[in-house]
Amino acid sequence: MARPEALEPAPGEATPPPVRVRTKARATKAPGKDLPTARTSPELQAALASFVNRAREYRQQVKRGSPMPGEQAENWEAVAEALDGFLERPAEETSSLDIVRARVTFEAELEEDARTYGDIPEPLAESVMKRVKALSARMSEVRRLMVKTIREVPRFTWPITPVSVTSRFGEREHPILGQTRDHLGIDLAARRGQAVFAAAPGVVLNAGWNGNYGYQVEIQHAARVFTRYSHLSRVLVEPGQILERGDPVGLAGDTGMATGVHLHFELWQDGRPRDPLDDLERGEDGAVESGTVSVQETPQPRKQQGRRPVGRRP
Repeated sequence: MARPEALEPAPGEATPPPVRVRTKARATKAPGKDLPTARTSPELQAALASFVNRAREYRQQVKRGSPMPGEQAENWEAVAEALDGFLERPAEETSSLDIVRARVTFEAELEEDARTYGDIPEPLAESVMKRVKALSARMSEVRRLMVKTIREVPRFTWPITPVSVTSRFGEREHPILGQTRDHLGIDLAARRGQAVFAAAPGVVLNAGWNGNYGYQVEIQHAARVFTRYSHLSRVLVEPGQILERGDPVGLAGDTGMATGVHLHFELWQDGRPRDPLDDLERGEDGAVESGTVSVQETPQPRKQQGRRPVGRRP
């Protein structure tokens, strides 16, 4: 499925303010299932176990603050070589459990070495972090493959409560540019810093700055089905992270091109935007339902309720 990439700020466009992104992804937790073609790697597990045992032995032989012994540097080189061999496997054959164990081991042992030794050679630290990033990328790839095997469109819930729709899906006059444009989602009223939640289970495809959308999170839920959460003040997830319905993805804000704090929420299926109101339950009186919360939509000018965009991509 073609997706828009994150954009650099254009001339005159709002530049991204500093933001803290959570460094510990939930993808590092032990996964529940693997692809049917995946298989664990006894070779990698043996290499990791041997590496940890040797690393602990070397740390016990020196005083805190001592230089890293050459034996530990060689130990790192050996486990890095084993990991490189593991990553040569196709993603379809990779066990996510192996990825989790390798990443946790690399991060934990590097931290222990930093506490024990007075200095870690810079090339060694860069080599370790390079492989941690490679493991994150592989986990993201595996998770995307797993999500793509799900064909049934999931049930969606509101990403923010209480629910108040301030701008509908469809053609409208852009509040800043003053031009008639397709509104590819709906706007929901929010308070600055209010938590924004995943509307359905899925995997994070993108998380970060995306031009006029500001800080944005994009989640894939099934084959060719994804949602987008825009104008966030802070991102709380990272690509490859596995989410359950209701997990926090960010905090509401007004980054990018926005007139005020709100959440812009989009739902895409088969390469086309859908009106989220068609997929979220509504009461008999036309109220928006969200668990025990039910509020009337904010009335919109007639010009904002025109035709729906078909096949347009942002």
